[in-house]
Amino acid sequence: MKIRTLTLTTVLALGALVTGCSNDADSICDKHKECFNDNLDTGACAEGIDEWIEDGDKEEREDRVAECSRCIDDRTCAQVLESCIDDCFDIPR
Repeated sequence: MKIRTLTLTTVLALGALVTGCSNDADSICDKHKECFNDNLDTGACAEGIDEWIEDGDKEEREDRVAECSRCIDDRTCAQVLESCIDDCFDIPR
């Protein structure tokens, strides 16, 4: 029983490391849903951001999405409104 639990824990931890807990688009969409739009389809939102990145200057847009994600990380909705407008303004949701 102990080996099975250890194996399961190891597999889950490795899976989290390989896939990452969340990407930047997911973080932005999750925060947008939490703060501004309870009905937001976060999957469609993240896909829209990913498409937006691909449709323009990819490197610059990836950087902008990363900056927005860093800004909103661990902030309340009020703090996001106060501090992250510049970093997140033009990113589609």
